[in-house]
Amino acid sequence: MTAGRVLFVGCGPGAADLLTLRAVHALQTADIVIWNADLLDRRALTEHTRADSEILQWPPATQRDIQDAFDRACVEDLLVVRLKGGDPTLLGALEPELSAVRERGLACEIVPGISALSAGAAALGREIATHDAALLVGAASALAGDHTTATVVASYGVDRDPRALQRTLLTRGLAAATPCTVAIEVSRRDEMLLSCVLEDLAETVEDAAMGALAIVFAGLPEAQCELPCKD
Repeated sequence: MTAGRVLFVGCGPGAADLLTLRAVHALQTADIVIWNADLLDRRALTEHTRADSEILQWPPATQRDIQDAFDRACVEDLLVVRLKGGDPTLLGALEPELSAVRERGLACEIVPGISALSAGAAALGREIATHDAALLVGAASALAGDHTTATVVASYGVDRDPRALQRTLLTRGLAAATPCTVAIEVSRRDEMLLSCVLEDLAETVEDAAMGALAIVFAGLPEAQCELPCKD
């Protein structure tokens, strides 16, 4: 096995101060960092990387460029850090790259991060309890089968097709008056929490969250308490 390594590092929901200590250590020791501007602010990235580290921004870098970085890790015994949003194991599209790394004989490790789900619930000042029967999905198409017992649904990628998600939730048995919160750019300076009911969900997302990093909580209203303001 080559001495090269790849770390799949969760960088949390985007706030620099929600990076874990293990994530920071990975950045400090990396030879190549594969980074996406939507995941982490560049200032937070450069604060923790070595001056001689190579930063591969994706996009414009392609999947082929990422594969080439894995190849270089094999030949040159490099440490590659592949940043992933939130927690890599939660809807992180991890398997194809994990397979590519293992096929090359590279050692690999997954560094967990704070998920957008937990950051969103924290922003709402709420616990997602076991009695909520919470269901985490990646998109409307993931809501297959009978999930009508779920009283709380948290959906990533809502900006891709909010009307499909709204139709699916209504079809699965959630009432039109179900309270919803759209958490936009959660944990970041531009964070917004928009409240609506399910029948207005698509319009709310289209008005404010298209193209943004957003997660919807259906059935989990915002807590009725004043939360501390972010700096």
